[in-house]
Amino acid sequence: MDKSLRSLSKFLSYVLRDHPESIGLSVDENGWASVDKLIHKAKEEGKKLNYNRLHDIISHGSKQRFILSEDGNYIRAGYGHSIDVDLQLRAQQPPEILYHGTAQRNADNILAEGLHSANRNLVHLSVHKADAHQVGARHGESVILRVNSIKMARKNYDFYQSESEPSIWLTKYVPAKFIDGFQ
Repeated sequence: MDKSLRSLSKFLSYVLRDHPESIGLSVDENGWASVDKLIHKAKEEGKKLNYNRLHDIISHGSKQRFILSEDGNYIRAGYGHSIDVDLQLRAQQPPEILYHGTAQRNADNILAEGLHSANRNLVHLSVHKADAHQVGARHGESVILRVNSIKMARKNYDFYQSESEPSIWLTKYVPAKFIDGFQ
């Protein structure tokens, strides 16, 4: 993805996951926003967004952050919200092990208190160590936590697979006893 599309993708993440009000955009209870209104509001903010660029962001983004409605009239972020939305995800059986990337400075606290969603609605876990490392590296020296997700599921903790990115799994909280350590 080229630099201008990457910048637009970050803008869309900020707006659709965290601050739709920052550009005067409304999202419904499930996080959907009108594509027409999003493009209009983005242009008012000086962003060069149109239907073609939006489709390029969705189809070429490495993280598959956004979902278009079947009719193409609405868009939402697939995960990572800090605003209160109901993504209507169904609980599913997770893989046996999932990974979470964080900064080294957070590891001891997480191992003692568990993994909280912080300013997000849900904790993000990954099927792939490399993806977890990449997330953790954004915040400093990366540490990868190994989560025994199948044991959690057996204890009635719900897991949800991201609709937009199948390698991302979501849960409300990971108790420390289910974190098998870090790498």
